[in-house]
Amino acid sequence: MALPNFLVIGAAKAGTTTVYQYLKQHPQVYMSPRKEPHFFSKNGTKDYPIPTLEDYQALFQGASDEIAMGEASTSYLTHPKAAEHIKCHIPNAKLIAILRDPAYRTYSLYIMLLMLGGRKLSSYTHQEILDDFQSLVEKRSGLIRGGFYYSHLQRYYNLFPANQIKLGLFQNLKDKPDLLMEDIFNFLEIDSSFTINKSFGSANKGGIPRNKKIDTFIKKVKPIYHSLSPIISQRWSNKIYKIYVDLRNKNLEQPPKLPQEIRQQLIEVYREDILKLQDLLQRDLSIWLQ
Repeated sequence: MALPNFLVIGAAKAGTTTVYQYLKQHPQVYMSPRKEPHFFSKNGTKDYPIPTLEDYQALFQGASDEIAMGEASTSYLTHPKAAEHIKCHIPNAKLIAILRDPAYRTYSLYIMLLMLGGRKLSSYTHQEILDDFQSLVEKRSGLIRGGFYYSHLQRYYNLFPANQIKLGLFQNLKDKPDLLMEDIFNFLEIDSSFTINKSFGSANKGGIPRNKKIDTFIKKVKPIYHSLSPIISQRWSNKIYKIYVDLRNKNLEQPPKLPQEIRQQLIEVYREDILKLQDLLQRDLSIWLQ
């Protein structure tokens, strides 16, 4: 049975769900119907949904003559052993990472945890949310770990040649998605003239649920979509996914903006890593330090 020839390895809260959906649209791409199987980071974990290599290979059994076969698991970027596991099983795989301003990414991840019930607050007022987040920043919570991109990427550059790694920026995905996806399509050696459908909006928008009962219902709908996705056409899969995204986004209200003083604390945490990443990419990332 086949294994994928490319992976989207991260970063979490940097647009990987949107990239996954855009890749699924391309006729020369087969994406695992389960986003985030996490096989190479949860390798051998018996109680995880994809515990064995055979289970992982089964995710790609629906592929036919597609040129590119892939999946997207954001844990691969940060897991200390994922790069080694990938090198062992698919040494020629192409690797894609989307990177976002680490301060904003960390705050976005915190908001997602609130949305999923991972943090329990008494009233969820804007002030309480900001106070809780600042306390986590001051404690150097595990939330912060994912933003040290240079440190995480070094594991990949130590094991894979640079021409197997493609790095993109979240801001480009947001502002110029067609150009970014064209670049990714070229990297995967597939038709780069394919036009992506951007109508489903933000695929993984963050926010605070307005209505808890509606939020509970929407969370029950998502597994149904994932179970149907492998057995229905791409056209119907896209339609159902758009309905799910629209329902979810309409029930979200904007979280409080990240105050500059908290952002500045995070910038100082990430400063050295950002400067090293800037040299690695040969790209100006000074906006991440403002």
